[in-house]
Amino acid sequence: MFNGAMMKPLILVLSLLLTACVQPPKPLRGDYSTMPPQQYQKTPITDLRIRWTGIVIDVENKPEHSCLIIMAKVPNEYARPSYQNRVDLGRFIACKPKFLEPKYFKGRAVTVTGRVKRLVVKKIDALDYNYPLVDADVIYVW
Repeated sequence: MFNGAMMKPLILVLSLLLTACVQPPKPLRGDYSTMPPQQYQKTPITDLRIRWTGIVIDVENKPEHSCLIIMAKVPNEYARPSYQNRVDLGRFIACKPKFLEPKYFKGRAVTVTGRVKRLVVKKIDALDYNYPLVDADVIYVW
């Protein structure tokens, strides 16, 4: 049916198509640090460009901005929280200068790109927790 001369271009085209499919969505593509939130807590770097992923556990709305509190997860090849790898990578906060609907975001898987500005201390029960604060460019909801 196919001879050797026809197979090479076909294999090349199929390989390119499969490679194109194993990428994050366009808004999440780019060069980002591989440092996870829990490592950032130990060695903070101002304006570190990140792409972190996780599950939204809370939403805080203020007059000037809204923030998502996210439990970080290991990303898969699409930059989506991996459901195979259940390791938690700490927590982080991602903020945007607009209203974020709590009912829409709570419990959702998200991927965030942006720059980490600083550590912010907030309480988790009686514990003071150092959250990396991200000035989010993209909050991608899966």
